[in-house]
Amino acid sequence: MAAYAATRPARASSLGVWLLGIGETIIWACIFYVFAALLLAWERDLGWSKTDLTLGLTLAILAAAGASPVAGRLIDAGHGRRVLGIGALIGGLALAVLSQAESLPVYLGAWIVMGAAQGFCLYEPCFSVVTRAKGAEARPAITRITLMAGFASTVSFLSAAALTEAFDWRIAALVFAVAAAGLAAPMLYIGASLLEAAAGELLRPTPKAENRAALMAALRKPQFWMIALAFPLMALNHGILLNHIMPLLTERSIPETTAVLVASTIGPMQVTGRVLLSLVEQRVSTLAVTGFAFCGVVIASGLLLLAGASPGLAFAFAAFQGGSYGLTSIVKPAITAEFLGRTGFGAIAGWLALPYLVGFAFAPHIGSLIWEAGGYDLVVPATAGFAMLGVLCVAGLVLAGRAKAATPAA
Repeated sequence: MAAYAATRPARASSLGVWLLGIGETIIWACIFYVFAALLLAWERDLGWSKTDLTLGLTLAILAAAGASPVAGRLIDAGHGRRVLGIGALIGGLALAVLSQAESLPVYLGAWIVMGAAQGFCLYEPCFSVVTRAKGAEARPAITRITLMAGFASTVSFLSAAALTEAFDWRIAALVFAVAAAGLAAPMLYIGASLLEAAAGELLRPTPKAENRAALMAALRKPQFWMIALAFPLMALNHGILLNHIMPLLTERSIPETTAVLVASTIGPMQVTGRVLLSLVEQRVSTLAVTGFAFCGVVIASGLLLLAGASPGLAFAFAAFQGGSYGLTSIVKPAITAEFLGRTGFGAIAGWLALPYLVGFAFAPHIGSLIWEAGGYDLVVPATAGFAMLGVLCVAGLVLAGRAKAATPAA
């Protein structure tokens, strides 16, 4: 592999990006979107409350939040391929345990382990590996990976529905576990290895002192805190809607088969949003795209509030939600690198992932609590409010940038 990358670095790098894109598609479908895809089946078969079930994903993403800074430090130290590959392998093994769960403690324990694995193999660590290996050329590679992985929710919802209908949810979860450990893990490991080998001498482990200094400098910048506030609010919005989309739509008298199609539309629309961005990215700033993304999810919540039992408006919601949220996976690492630099990027991105993942962690549970208080008619406007607060944070990021630009040089 190293010899191939040394003689054909461009091809090795391109192949690495393709493998990372396919691997991320599989791992997102298997150890993240599987929750929303199987939630109704769990409610029917296990008999546990919605709050108990969503607590599993909450604990998982809290575990991912705790693991993210550790993963970032390991990536900066030159262990990116191991972080991604071992993370996906452990995630698959944990899902295999979950497929056999008969009690709530086993179910929750499996999600905790799976969550720690998520912190090692989903977007945040993957993009840290890509940014470290490709430097200023990372954004196009990240865009390509997200274009592929945007279909993860579609793969998960449709596969879970077919497997559950043909067999049961336990077989579906076991098939996903095999795919995570047997397909995603080696793809992520080999893909990261190819990128690192293609970078050659340009890729060196950053000294711990240099990483620590870069992180401390980032923490002193107001832009760090604007980013740290804005994207967790987006995570709350999308996390609630994504993980409650099936019961939310069926409660509004939309047939379950139609609800599956609506939920499956979100993934392709994420890809559509990213494709549209690639067509205009030379003419639109990253901050402008970020503002559009936040405003788009506000519009999506409004469409969902008006939808009632209308499938047309439900699909319009999925289009706006997916298209707008799909942009954030690209602009988040781009904004981080633009405002906070690339030195120690893994550590900085890992710490920024912590509040973002905490927002995602509490999103399903918060959604359940809001639902208990006022049904999904209260959940939808609440998600719009989270997105509107995020818009204010993006505005604060703009003002912080202008204030820095207006400060006279020493």
